[in-house]
Amino acid sequence: MAQLLEASRPPDELELIPGELPDTSDPEDARQWTTVYRELVIFAERTLARITSQQVEAAGRSEARGDAAAMERHLHRLRSRLEFWERRLWQLAGLDLDVAGRSLTYGRQRLPLTRREVELLAFLARRPGRFYSATQLITLAWGTPELSAEQLRTYIVRLRRRLSTAGAPCRVVSEPRRGYGLVFTP
Repeated sequence: MAQLLEASRPPDELELIPGELPDTSDPEDARQWTTVYRELVIFAERTLARITSQQVEAAGRSEARGDAAAMERHLHRLRSRLEFWERRLWQLAGLDLDVAGRSLTYGRQRLPLTRREVELLAFLARRPGRFYSATQLITLAWGTPELSAEQLRTYIVRLRRRLSTAGAPCRVVSEPRRGYGLVFTP
C-alpha cells in the first residue's frame, strides 16, 4: 500500500475529464474524483462483459473484437486514473499505510497495526466511501469466511481507536443496511 501513497502527475497523453485538476490541494476533490472513476470503472467492466458475451453470440465477428479491444483499452485508462486519484487522496490526507511494515503514519506519529487491522484498512483505503457488509468485508479484505461478524467488529473497534488516537483525517463508519466504510473527514 505504500505505493498507493506515491502520487504522481498523470502522463500528458492522458485525456482528463473537464474540471479534473491533478494538482488539486483539496482532499475533497480527490475523494470526489475517486468516486467518479470508481463508478466509471464499474460501468466499463459491465459494458466489456456485455460486448464479450455479444462477441460469443456473433461468433467473433471482427467488429465485435474491435469493440472489445477498444473497451479494454478504455477500462485500462479508467483504472489508471482511479489508482492515481486514490494515491492523491492519501497524499493530500497526509497518510502513509505500510502494509508490509504493518503501520500507519500520520504526521509524525507512526501507529503499529496488527496483520488483520492493516489488511482491513488497506482494503477500505482502496475504496474510500464505499460500504461493505460484515460478510463482504470478512471475505474480501481477509479471504477467510470462517471469521465471525463479531470478530470483524472487534477489529473495527480497534482500528477506529487507532485512527482516532492518531487524529487521522479518516474514520471507519458503519451505516445501517449499508455496512462499514472508510470516510475521509475535512
